[in-house]
Parts: sequence; structure tokens; C-alpha cells
Amino acid sequence: MKKKLLLIILLLIFVKTYSQETINANQGFVENKEYFSKMKYENKNGKIIIKVSIDKNEYDFLIDTGSTTAISEDLFNLIRTKKLGSVKINDQSGITDSLEVVSIPEIKINDIEFKEIPVFVSKNNLNPIFECFKIDGIIGSNLLRNSTIQFDSQKSEIILTNDSKNLGLKKRDAIEMKVSEMQSNPFIPIKLIKENHEGNGYVLFDSGDNDFYVISNTAYHQLQSQVDIFETIAKNVGTFSMGLFGTANENEHLALKIKKLKIADIDFNNVTTKTTYGETSRIGSELLKFGKVTLDYKKERFWLESFNEKKSIKLSERMWPIEPILNKNNEIVVGIIWDNSLKNKVNLGDKILQFGNIDYENMKYCEILNLTSKVNKSKAKLIYQDKNTKETKELELNSL
Repeated sequence: MKKKLLLIILLLIFVKTYSQETINANQGFVENKEYFSKMKYENKNGKIIIKVSIDKNEYDFLIDTGSTTAISEDLFNLIRTKKLGSVKINDQSGITDSLEVVSIPEIKINDIEFKEIPVFVSKNNLNPIFECFKIDGIIGSNLLRNSTIQFDSQKSEIILTNDSKNLGLKKRDAIEMKVSEMQSNPFIPIKLIKENHEGNGYVLFDSGDNDFYVISNTAYHQLQSQVDIFETIAKNVGTFSMGLFGTANENEHLALKIKKLKIADIDFNNVTTKTTYGETSRIGSELLKFGKVTLDYKKERFWLESFNEKKSIKLSERMWPIEPILNKNNEIVVGIIWDNSLKNKVNLGDKILQFGNIDYENMKYCEILNLTSKVNKSKAKLIYQDKNTKETKELELNSL
């Protein structure tokens, strides 16, 4: 992974409570008894987009294993649905709101018919993901829970089948996968290793998250109290995440380096990560760059097959001393200052105008979210506007 200025947009959804009731997202069924279907997907800056059919019309949906199935408010107004109720939702940024829940008579993916699937209705103008990635909805794990799905990034292809045996996979190569009770989110075991020290735990496999690995504050503190496996690169207060309901409040975050992260029989070395709000750590879609990934929801198995048969992969991403965030005015601003020596020079909330060769000032917010340009040098110039004086300033930054 190359060095880049990261903007993190998270789609993870958790069902909480509504009037002392919980709506189980694990409802509905697959009409087909047996099925095996290949389809191409479009990769939009790490987001996996496929075509689905509802009421004989075609729509673009994001595949997000860390989410429940959802649709835009615009699509909700176009199609037949049955209201199930409302739920309070706590997104991964830690912000709470309520969403309407409906069921859709049929969602068709190629020739596979998914019936009576509960979906959340995302409110217009609340989440830029729908507008900026031009999607109409999200395929979540509650829809996938009776299927096996395989991701192949080299072919930009996914396979959906009723049985993982149809893929010719060996049971002995699989690792155990756990699924959540209310919406079938998939959790896989990982190992964090530093010399003779080892920490174990389950993390969410979240195909809607662009990152490789993000560790929750809760998991970090639990592991840190038990075993010495983290190298702290930096520590500070701020925010760098956005969820369904907006930008998270400021919290303490740490930038960490992990010598080795093990998934199945593959070692990922020199992993950098940041702690984030909430209790759930995640492996994101960055994993798909390194091999085929298969999730068998019914048998609760997970396969990772390296593309080049390497069992040890060195990651090379390094961090910059500031972390950007898209604020409520759709501007890129400083969300965290990792390097304390910059605190008298840069403020939280300063507007970022340019970083390296990337001109943020003249970009619309959807262009920012779809940005794939990278700063590949160890030094880069930051041009920013001081939020207090409105003065434009320049600063040379060194990667951490």
C-alpha cells in the first residue's frame, strides 16, 4: 500500500432497540434451491458495486458485509415495500439516530431471487455514500446469510452459490467464521504477533470499509493490558471517521504499528493501524488485493487464498502527521494532529486546501470521496487555511 492522505468513510450499521423491541434483520429467504452465479463488479475506490434487479428495473448496489441491507430514500419511494418498523442505529462513528425498516418482496441478483429481505431506508442528504458513489442501495450480510460469496479482485468478479463445495475449496484450508445473531455480520479470527508475544481475537470482515485493519479502542485496551504487541507511533485527541449520521465526536486515538498480523496461514508484516470509536475491530476490502476471499455464511467458514501463493506479505503504508476529515460543510479539514510538534502551527478544523499534488480547494465533496490520487513521497507540502485567522499558510510535512 502506498502512502496517501486518507479520508475514511464507514458504512457499518448496528441494530439496537426500538420501543423495547429489536427487529431481526435475518428474515427472508432465497427462492432458488441450488444456484451458482458469477458476476462482474465495479471497483469504485475500494467499494464493490454490482447490478441488482427490483420490480424488473436495474439498480446499483454496494456489497458491504459489515452492514445490513439498505436502500436510498429515493429508491424507497419508487418500489413496493412492506413496513416493519423503525430502529435506533449506532453507526461506527458512534452517532445514534433512527431509520425506517421495510421488507422488499424480491431482490434479484443475476438469476438468484432473494425474497422478503428486511432493509433500512437511508435518509436523503444524510449519507454522501449513496450520492457520491451513485448507488441505490447496499447488499448486506442479512441478505447473504444463506449463501456463500467469493470475491476475486484480479477478475473483478464475485460468485454467489448455495454451497461452498461448488467452488472446489478444501475444508482444511478454511478458518472458523462467526456470524452475529441479529444480522449475520461475519467475524473472523486473527492473530497479532510480536516476537514471542501473541494476541488473538475476532474482527469483522467488512467489505464496505476501504482499510486493511482498524482496531477499536475497546479491543486495543483489552489486548494492551494482557500482552505487549503494539508499537505506539502517535497518540492524540480528534476525529477521523464519518458514519451514516455524520462526523464522530472528538475522542482519543492512537496510531499503532503491529509487527505481524496473521489471517489463516498468511502473515501480514509491518501493519499500521489507528484506533477507532466503538467495540468492533475490522478487516476491510484492502484484504481483497492479496487473494481470493470466500465467506460461507451457513457453515461459518472463511477462506483466504493468496494470489501469488506467498505466505508472508510486507505492507508498506506509512502515516502522515495529520489526519483529514470531511466536515459538515463538506470541506476537508484537519481531524487529528498526530505530531505534537505541529500543535502550535496547525489547528483541529483548519481547512486543507492542497496536499502534495492534490488540490482539495477546487474539488466538490463527491470528487474528494472518489479520490484515488496518492502522495508517494516521504515529504509533501500542506497548504491550509487557519480557522481562526483565515490566513492561508504552508507547511512541509514528513511522513511518520
